Amino acid sequence: MTTPEDLADDTADEIEPPRRAAPRRDHVALKWTIGIALGVAFTWLTARNWPLDRLFSGSLSLDNDASGALAVVLRDDLGTTNWSLRLSALGAYLVVLFGVHWLRVLRWRPMLAAFDDVPLRVINRVGAAGFMSVFMLPLRLGELVRPWLISRNSNIPFGTALSTIAVERVIDGLMVTLLLFTVLMQASPTQLERHPEVMIGAWAALGVFGSAMAVLVATALARTWTTNLMRKLIGIVSGKLADKIVGLATSFVDGLKVLRSPAALVEFLALTMGYWALNGFGFWLMAQGFSIDAPVVGGYAMMCCVVVGMMIPNSPGNVGSFWYFMLLPSGLYGIDAGASNVIGLALGLWFVLTLQVTAFGLWGLWMEARAGRRSRSG
Repeated sequence: MTTPEDLADDTADEIEPPRRAAPRRDHVALKWTIGIALGVAFTWLTARNWPLDRLFSGSLSLDNDASGALAVVLRDDLGTTNWSLRLSALGAYLVVLFGVHWLRVLRWRPMLAAFDDVPLRVINRVGAAGFMSVFMLPLRLGELVRPWLISRNSNIPFGTALSTIAVERVIDGLMVTLLLFTVLMQASPTQLERHPEVMIGAWAALGVFGSAMAVLVATALARTWTTNLMRKLIGIVSGKLADKIVGLATSFVDGLKVLRSPAALVEFLALTMGYWALNGFGFWLMAQGFSIDAPVVGGYAMMCCVVVGMMIPNSPGNVGSFWYFMLLPSGLYGIDAGASNVIGLALGLWFVLTLQVTAFGLWGLWMEARAGRRSRSG
C-alpha cells in the first residue's frame, strides 16, 4: 500500500501518485534527522536560560491563585507561587480548540465541493488525522496525509486534493502575516526598535507569501508565458528543480478552481478569518489563565509568530520552535520571556494543543480504519 512518505518527493501537479514497492526509507530517515536537529537547536535557543527549578520543582496542588480563582498552582518550599493556571481559562481554551478544529474542517468543504460531494463526517475524520500529522511529523511531511486520505475516500485525485492544501497555505500565510503587521502597529515604536527581530520576521514572511501569491496570480493570468519563463530562469541552475517549481505553481492555479463561485470564496475566507480570530483569542485566554497581564493584541502577536514559525520546516511535534516563536514578541508588550509563568504559558499551551490534536488525530485514524474495514467487508 502506498504511504504518505512514498509521495514526499512527487511533484504537486501529478494527478495520481505513482505506486512504489517500498518507502524510500533513507529519505524519510534523513527528514526525521533534520527535523530532530531543528528541534534540538530551537530548544537550546529558547530554554538555555530557563529557571528549570522554578518550572518543575516544588509542590503542585489544586488551590486558589492570587485572584482567588481555582487553579493548578506550583509553589516552592517557601510557599512562593512559581506559576499557576486557572482552571476556568483552561476549560475555556479547550472549548476554543474544539471550535478551531471545526472551523478548520468546515473551511475545507467548499474547496473540495468543486470536485466531489464529500460527506462532512469524512472531511472531519480525514482532517483530524491530517492536522495531527502536520503538527507531529517533521519538515511538513504531514501535509501529504490529508490529500492522500481524501483521495482514498472520494473521487478527488491526490494531486487535485494537494492543490487545495497549497492554496490554503498561501492564503493562511498572507492572512496571518497581514494580521501580524496589524497587531505590531499597536505596539510601542520604542519597543519595536528594541526587538527588531519580530518586524524582520514579519517582512520576511510577507516577502515569501507575497511572492507565492504573485506567482500564483501571474500563472493564472498568463499560464504558458509565466511557466515558460520560470522554467527558463530556474533551469539555468537545475532543470529538475525548474520542473518541480513549475509543477507547484501550476498546482496552485489548479487549486483555485475550487473557488469558482463568489459564494464559495466568501465562505472559505469567512471561515478562515473566524478560524484565525478564534485561535488568537485562545492564546490570550491562556495568558490570562497564567496571570500574565497581556493585551489582546499580544495574544494575537504570539499566535501569528507561532504560525509563521510553523510554516518553515519544523521539528517533530514542533518541539522547541513553538516555544521560540511564541515568546519572540513578548518583549513588545512588557512581558518578561524569562519569567516562570510566561515560560509556563509557552509550555502549557503547547502541551494542551499537542494533547488535543493527538486525541482528535488518533480518533480520525481509528474511524478511517473502521471505514476501511467496512468497505473491504462490503
